[in-house]
Amino acid sequence: MPAKGDIWYALPSGKWGSLNQLYKLPVRSAIMEMHKELYGEEVVPDTWVFNDFGPTAIRWFKDINGNKILDGKERLSGQMFHTTPENEAEKTTGSTVRLVPSHGCIHLKPNDRDRLFTIGAFKRGTSFTVYKYHERYKSN
Repeated sequence: MPAKGDIWYALPSGKWGSLNQLYKLPVRSAIMEMHKELYGEEVVPDTWVFNDFGPTAIRWFKDINGNKILDGKERLSGQMFHTTPENEAEKTTGSTVRLVPSHGCIHLKPNDRDRLFTIGAFKRGTSFTVYKYHERYKSN
């Protein structure tokens, strides 16, 4: 709804919702400005590209009992493996992907995330080891 300075989005019910009504203020210009900042083009994107965790976030848990199933006293970690909207834009525009410090999550470059998916690293039941900064991985 450009004429009304609004953006409409599909609701789970199949009906349409208004961002202006949802946020009680016009947001179209802010979205266009953000898209220009990330992608160099002042438009409303066809799909939502501003998710703080990129298009996919992977959660994990410490497998206390070693059965590769989330059960017992085990809980999903608040940490996630994920990209950022900035990293997704850098990949799309061909810019250098720059990782920034996180407040606990593990940031990935989009190409690294895609490669890890391709080799099955994020399949349910896949184990991974976290090393301390001073430790080094030693292959067998």
